[in-house]
Amino acid sequence: MPFMNSWERKIHFFKHGHEFGVSSEEEYEHMADTFMFGDMTPPTQECMRPSLVDRLRFNRRNRHFGVACVVPVFIRTFYPVNPMKIARHGGPDSFFAFECGRVNL
Repeated sequence: MPFMNSWERKIHFFKHGHEFGVSSEEEYEHMADTFMFGDMTPPTQECMRPSLVDRLRFNRRNRHFGVACVVPVFIRTFYPVNPMKIARHGGPDSFFAFECGRVNL
């Protein structure tokens, strides 16, 4: 299971599944798994947060964003970023730099 457990998958599906137009938790999870653990295609970027615990991916074209814990391996979140949130950060590059530099407490 790419998410930590079925409860986390359910929560994230209800928060973000409709944004992808998917109708099941499994379909949403498959999209998240492919995005976070599949091959990266342009214009997807990837980084590690300073803690070296989280790996992030962001696709500038469709605004898909995901975070995965690397040990143990599981998906924390996957969603399309609201264009206004990207704009508040000064654009896609600044948004991604901000997210990459965040320190989890």
